Amino acid sequence: MKKTILLVTVLFSTFYYSQVGINTSNPQGQFTIDAAKDNPATGAPNAAQQLNDFTVTSTGNVGIGTNSPTNKVHINGDFKLTDGTQANGKILVSDANGVGTWQDSSPAVIVTSTTGTQVPLAVAFTWIGSSATVTIPGYYLISPRLITDKTPANCGNFIAYNLSKSSTGILNPAFPLQDSHFAPGTVTDFIYSTNVALLEAGTYYMFVRYSGGCTSNTTRLNAGQNSFTLTLLK
Repeated sequence: MKKTILLVTVLFSTFYYSQVGINTSNPQGQFTIDAAKDNPATGAPNAAQQLNDFTVTSTGNVGIGTNSPTNKVHINGDFKLTDGTQANGKILVSDANGVGTWQDSSPAVIVTSTTGTQVPLAVAFTWIGSSATVTIPGYYLISPRLITDKTPANCGNFIAYNLSKSSTGILNPAFPLQDSHFAPGTVTDFIYSTNVALLEAGTYYMFVRYSGGCTSNTTRLNAGQNSFTLTLLK
């Protein structure tokens, strides 16, 4: 009998108002649930009365605790997301597809790359063997550490680097407009600096090139002289 009354009520509301109200004869959208049955029979509910309301508007926006949602989901109040990764102090982070998960916010997120290998440099970009994986997208301090040995002395005009999301070539580089350039040394070239870039989630590979003009210019096989660190800015 109770189900029959509810069905009749919904049909009645739809027929007369082209809207549906549950626990209210005064729906504020295409569909409104007044959980506490405290909305007025006419006019708009006040802010306190809306706190227990659920409303879907004609534009498809959903309001929880508000009858005037401005986004697809508009919550006036707290919400709880428990997926097994929640913990005190974590932040909600979205991936490239908009899927959110809880991620650590402290201590600082610092990612150290693998150590690079001995690689002869060229005019074109060459992956030097170091890589690091970003799990939290955001702005990062990029701190490369690189020393190369070259002959003859004073050869070359510059050395430059970039981070790529592919190990076979430049793809979605950290610096899309301009590689990071450095002046040459006498018998060694150096890249020790800090730059800021917006990084997506994924693995980044360090690519290096130089101006040419040397008989040889080779990277070193040492973590302090062939690697990089990524520090998430907060």
